[in-house]
Formats: sequence, C-alpha cells, structure tokens
Amino acid sequence: MSNRVLFVTGTDTGVGKTVVAAWLAATLAPRRRVALIKPFQTGALDPATDGDEAFYRAALGDEAVTMRTLVCLPEPLAPSIAAERAGAPIDVAGALVECRALAKEADITLVEGAGGLLVSITGEHDMAGFAAGLDASLVVVARPSLGTLNHTTLTLEAAERRGLPVELLVVSGFPANAGVVERENLRWFRERYPDLALVVLAEAPLAPADPLAGLDARLLGPTPPILEGADLPRLDLPA
Repeated sequence: MSNRVLFVTGTDTGVGKTVVAAWLAATLAPRRRVALIKPFQTGALDPATDGDEAFYRAALGDEAVTMRTLVCLPEPLAPSIAAERAGAPIDVAGALVECRALAKEADITLVEGAGGLLVSITGEHDMAGFAAGLDASLVVVARPSLGTLNHTTLTLEAAERRGLPVELLVVSGFPANAGVVERENLRWFRERYPDLALVVLAEAPLAPADPLAGLDARLLGPTPPILEGADLPRLDLPA
C-alpha cells in the first residue's frame, strides 16, 4: 500500500480532526513513510507555533513524519473568508500540486481539512473538491454526543454524492463515563453503516508533554486497509 492519500474531515469544527490526524500518523509511522499536511490553516500566525502543525510536532516527537502547512491565515474563519479579509488569495491548484508532490514521497499522506467537508476554500472550491483532486479517501471525524447522528449522516451522504470513498469513521472524545446517548449513538452507527470501519478514540486530557496519551483507540466493525497490522483492540458494545 503506497502513495495513498487520506483526507481527514469532520462533521463540524472542533470535533477532533487534528487529534485524529496526529493519532493516525503516530499509528502508521512505525511501519510506513507518512506525510501529514495541513493545506489551509486559519486562526494562526505561525503554523509551527500556534497552528495545527504545532500540535502534530508535539504529538509525534521524533517520529519520522513529513509535516507541512501550505497556507496560513490569521483569522479563525473559513479559508475563503479568511483569505478575502487578509487580501491573500489562495492558489488551490498550487496547493494540489504541492500535496501530490509530497504524496509521491510517502506511503500514506494524511491531509487535514479545515472544518467540514463543504467548507469553502475559495468562491469556486471547497474541501470536498480538494479531496477529489487528490484522489483521496476520507477519514470522517465525528463527536459522540447528541446531534452527531444528523451531522454524520449528512457528511456521509455528501461524500457519497460526490463519489468520495469513506475509509474510516472516527468517533473522537468518547467519554469514560459514557451514558445512554453516547453508547446508543455508537450502536446506531454500527447498525446504519455495518460495512464502514469505525474507530472510537477515548476522551483524553491532551497534555502538552504527550498530547496523544490516553486516547485508547478501539475498533468497532471491519478493519480498514490503512490500519491492518495496527492490532487495535476491539470495542464490545453492551447488549
């Protein structure tokens, strides 16, 4: 499995895409050449210190992962709006070329989007189109709480309509004291999408010294190709 591209998107902003992207990179790096790219960073002045790339570097430490941020804009807005307000037009074609070049040097390239699948990059381009331009499969990150069924279903339907394959659904931030809402949401996902691989990441403190400590990833359903050999423990839902 080489030169594969996975586009990490979310059902909303703040659902844990950056954590999931870093976790995937950490899981894959011991066995494969991995690149981790944030093509459109907003809400940061220097991506290496206050952007998602800073989290990648803190989480991955000495892991041999190629990390890049392609565009950085200061206001925490959709890229199209942030770029217009900054007077800094985004070159989507150039970003695609750079992503493809990095992907040629990696076995697996993880590209983290901004916000959800239909967030605009320019007036003519959105995250879904960018993922399609990379011939990428999707990793969809969802929250475990109330409202996630609607948000996740809408995202998966949008992906299907655009011909974007979904490799993995990740429910991020699953609480240790999960109640009926969180448990039944997982059960609903498993029944509604029985063929879709689903990983549940436990809620963790995200300590600066080791941001990925305590995530406790568990697999529910089939193993996705990218995680073959990762030996993730299975999650058993109570009856």
